[in-house]
Amino acid sequence: MLLPEMDPREKATLKNCLNCFLEDLDPTLTFLSQMVCSGVITDDQKDRIEKQTTRQDKVITLLEILPRRGPRAFKKFAVILRQDYSWISEKLEQEYQVQDFTKRIENALEQRTKKMGELIKDRDYIKRVITETVVPLMIEECGTSVSSGAMGSGFDAPLKDIINDHLIPLLNGNNGHRTHLDSMHSGMLLDKVVDIIQDLKERCCKTLCLSDVTEFHSPLPILIETRLQELRDIITAMKKENKKIKKMEEKLITENQKLKSDSSTQKAEIKKGKAESVKQNSEIKKLKDQVQKTKSDNDKLKQELANLKEQMSKAGMDLQISSDFT
Repeated sequence: MLLPEMDPREKATLKNCLNCFLEDLDPTLTFLSQMVCSGVITDDQKDRIEKQTTRQDKVITLLEILPRRGPRAFKKFAVILRQDYSWISEKLEQEYQVQDFTKRIENALEQRTKKMGELIKDRDYIKRVITETVVPLMIEECGTSVSSGAMGSGFDAPLKDIINDHLIPLLNGNNGHRTHLDSMHSGMLLDKVVDIIQDLKERCCKTLCLSDVTEFHSPLPILIETRLQELRDIITAMKKENKKIKKMEEKLITENQKLKSDSSTQKAEIKKGKAESVKQNSEIKKLKDQVQKTKSDNDKLKQELANLKEQMSKAGMDLQISSDFT
């Protein structure tokens, strides 16, 4: 049979106390059997927890089961813890008080802003809401009264937990150093809360590229989604531009390869032309040599002819020679 789930405040309390459970809680067989007897878990669930090899794995499995064990499981679990783990039980109760305050504050803020028809935009408005709504509500829950402008320790303790367990991790991460708040009274603590909220808003402005807090014209989730969409659009445009560049690069590579091919062809033609030029130069030289030899032979023949004519003339003979040989 499916049981109703725990109250969201109880589930959040278990989740936020996880580190405390992991550090100190030891789900022994005796402890688990006691939880079975109290109806917090079933025998099958006890066996499932026992099968885990390490203590921390057993704790994690137990905390996965508890939120589904009905609306009375949280209180029964707290009673069992009080017997052997009083410090964990105390931490659990303190965390539940914080969750309860937080839920009530959220409801009060929502009701008041709806009633006034305003949006939480600036620091002054947040201060007014805290002063007029949050502080009276927490004083009422803690059963304390205001005296000399300060509030009792019943208000200070959960407010310090909210700062150190929720706001500081939100601002600096889970590894952020806890702030020393022991010497601060309630008024100082409220100023600290406002300062942290303001710091968060300024960081949000910087991250969202807003010049001023007053530009929070929409709820923060919408502004974040808008900024993310802008970044997505920038990335998409850069991808398109990158594709264009790649296409141009491919085109240039193709053209470069073609130029290299043409250059190789031209080099081959030049080499062939040089070879032909060398051959032609050799033939021209050969022809020049033949012409020179022919000229030399012709000169010799002319000389011999002149000598022959001279000898014939001396002998009284007239030698008729064709003009081709003169």
